[in-house]
Amino acid sequence: MLNDSELNIPSGRVKIRDLIELSRPLNGLLAFASVWAGAYMSGGPISIRSTFLVATAAVLALSAGNSLNDYCDIKIDQINKPERPIPSGRISRSQALLFSILLLGLSVMIGFQVNLGSLITIVSVCWLLSIYAFWLKRLPLIGNLVVGILTALTFVAGGIANEVIQGTLPLSVFAFLFTTAREIVKDIEDQVGDQAGFAKTLPLILGEKSAVWVVLFLIASGVAFSPIPYLIYGYSGLYLFIMIFGVDLVMVFLGIRLFLKPSQSNCAMIQKWMKWNIFVGLLAVCLGEPSRLLPVGV
Repeated sequence: MLNDSELNIPSGRVKIRDLIELSRPLNGLLAFASVWAGAYMSGGPISIRSTFLVATAAVLALSAGNSLNDYCDIKIDQINKPERPIPSGRISRSQALLFSILLLGLSVMIGFQVNLGSLITIVSVCWLLSIYAFWLKRLPLIGNLVVGILTALTFVAGGIANEVIQGTLPLSVFAFLFTTAREIVKDIEDQVGDQAGFAKTLPLILGEKSAVWVVLFLIASGVAFSPIPYLIYGYSGLYLFIMIFGVDLVMVFLGIRLFLKPSQSNCAMIQKWMKWNIFVGLLAVCLGEPSRLLPVGV
């Protein structure tokens, strides 16, 4: 393990903004919104307290997972992401590990304040995040699938917080497919660093072209699933309109661009657009069910 002196960090002088950067606040915002979207889509009465607590626990767990990833990926990030807090020398690995443990502990403590289902979900997520960072991330496709599952679970967690999950399932499937696709695009982007770090990602094992085809299959599956809330769960035409023109067509365009030019710079652009596109999907969910009142409860 690298110590603080090896990374030129004065002991005890970690800046708050570096910890925030380490935790990836945009991802945390997405997780927070996803839990609320799951609660919104669940179809049952919404408890503001339970949903807020689970959403907060999700942010803490995800932040811990991001910190653990950087802790484990120091050699890879020195090549792929040298500007990040650990490889740039602003935070040591030991400080990142301590930060992760603290956040995971807080997340589980919050789970005790909700219900048994939420506690089990939060503990399971924390466990998955940990074994992903230390082991599963370096396995071809398995690591990508785990991230997709974790993303899908944020929506389900919103339903579990309110003890109704049926309405969350279509959005969870949609999120799983598109997130898994994005993770594989990130692996295509990071091939040089992953190879140096001996990671066994999909493009390194099966080849870049095969990885692109897997991404295209996942995008096509996500587009096919996106109308389900409209067709089965009674969501409005506004939902379908936003999904088709704000999400599906954008994903198809990104898939075509990836197929034509899977370069590192192009993959970097594509995976960032995929992340922002999930926000558009959440907007479609929030605006697509006009009969849902604002959540009121305890």
